Amino acid sequence: MITWAAVRRWDGTALGGVADALNDRCARLVAAGDGLAEFDGWTGDAAGSAAARGTALTAALEQWVAEASAVRRAAHEAQVVVERLSAHVRETEELALRNGFRIDDGGRPTALPSLAPPAVRRRAQQELADRVEQILRQAAEADADFAAVLTRAANGQITDQGPATSAQAVDASAALGGPTMPAPPPGGTPGDNRAWWDGLPDTVQAAVLRDAPDLVRNLDGIPVVDRDAANRVVLQRETSRWQGDPSEAAKAKRRGLEAIRTRLDAAGPGQPRAYLVGLDTGGQGRAIVAAGNPDTSVNVATSVPGTGSELSKIGGDLDRSDKMWRSATMAGSPSTSVITWLGYDAPDQLWDAASEKYADNGKAALSGFEDGLRASHDGPPSHNTVVGHSYGTTVVGHAARDGGLNADDVIFVASPGVGVDHANELHLDGVSPQDVGRHVHSTVAEHDLIRLSNLGLRGHDVALGPSPADADFGGRVFASAPGTEGPWYEGGLSGAAHSQYWEDNNPALRSFGRIIAGLDQRRNAA
Repeated sequence: MITWAAVRRWDGTALGGVADALNDRCARLVAAGDGLAEFDGWTGDAAGSAAARGTALTAALEQWVAEASAVRRAAHEAQVVVERLSAHVRETEELALRNGFRIDDGGRPTALPSLAPPAVRRRAQQELADRVEQILRQAAEADADFAAVLTRAANGQITDQGPATSAQAVDASAALGGPTMPAPPPGGTPGDNRAWWDGLPDTVQAAVLRDAPDLVRNLDGIPVVDRDAANRVVLQRETSRWQGDPSEAAKAKRRGLEAIRTRLDAAGPGQPRAYLVGLDTGGQGRAIVAAGNPDTSVNVATSVPGTGSELSKIGGDLDRSDKMWRSATMAGSPSTSVITWLGYDAPDQLWDAASEKYADNGKAALSGFEDGLRASHDGPPSHNTVVGHSYGTTVVGHAARDGGLNADDVIFVASPGVGVDHANELHLDGVSPQDVGRHVHSTVAEHDLIRLSNLGLRGHDVALGPSPADADFGGRVFASAPGTEGPWYEGGLSGAAHSQYWEDNNPALRSFGRIIAGLDQRRNAA
């Protein structure tokens, strides 16, 4: 019987080592068999005997290769499953601790002292029990599958029938120099991508993640655990590539990559595991990092930063996402993921932010990412929120205006305009047009310099649109701390106030958490 304590100790890396060793052994056996039964120019009885002996040895080698290849394939498949299960075990134990429970060696959630409301604890306990049951069931299936292959190999029940399937063909060619990797559907939707990926045998998935991570690492709809595995390979590659470059641009890239690496390695009590969902070091650089697994979370938020955002500065954006994750968790969200989405080229300077082109260039990528979150999510649909800050609100607004966003709520923080005059011009999947205003939330600090972008322009052609925090925009407005007051000659406005919404004592941060947790909508629907 597979226990929680056993699965907690499982190590996918060890299985990978077994598979790699068998891969090397298979290649040597294949090389040893070349030409064993070929004796050009040699005739006679001795030559006939040697040829017969060579044929017998070749047949024996083929049998050994078939058995070793079968075990190698099974080890690769088991490695993929074990690594996924290990990630789910960590997430489940982190979820337990956040909600006042500990999972014992038998897989039972046991209560710890906690101040969480009883209803929240009951909901969390049931979710924990369901997760444990699912993980142990999958672990038992993986263990039985691997054991069956080992038993067949030990009993000589595996025959050399050649690469009868595409998975076997890919795997066999890998032993002899590398496979031709299967390509995702051209122009496929996130749903198409998920269906294609799920249709690949675990052996092929493992080969793709190991040998061709670029195929899937930035592909919407692929499960986040797998995108993370692929992007971590590339993170190491990119870190090495920029390491010896003394240019300022390279130093900036290294700062961003190091910030990501630090966050990936920083999960601990009170901080969820991070997943690297996307990475691109070209230009200013782009990255997508999730605090918590969105594929298994009840509440998921995507945070879109604004002007001046780039890979070198992503550390501050990651901190803000962690703060929103904590706020939602404290508000009662049983499981949460907050994603830093630096998936577009943001304006460099304030004067660049008067242009809509950056939003228009980024809106399709944001919409596709949100569709991908739906396609890769496991279980009942999550409650999804998209949070934009500064020019990031313009990206969110253009995406919701022109193609629609697959989200339940949007939050506009310190917005210069979102491309529409009224909330009902935004389109959120699953929200009726007349009800959109209840799902559009905005705030702007009293002393935020962003107020200048709309000051005195009401009724005129505003570059990015009116502030969504205006009373007649049709959305819901929540309070923020006033922020640092600027000098009198700037009307008391300041740039500092533009970035203070995530400070611990700011009521805006508490509102972020409640909205991400879906509490505002539950309260209003009651």
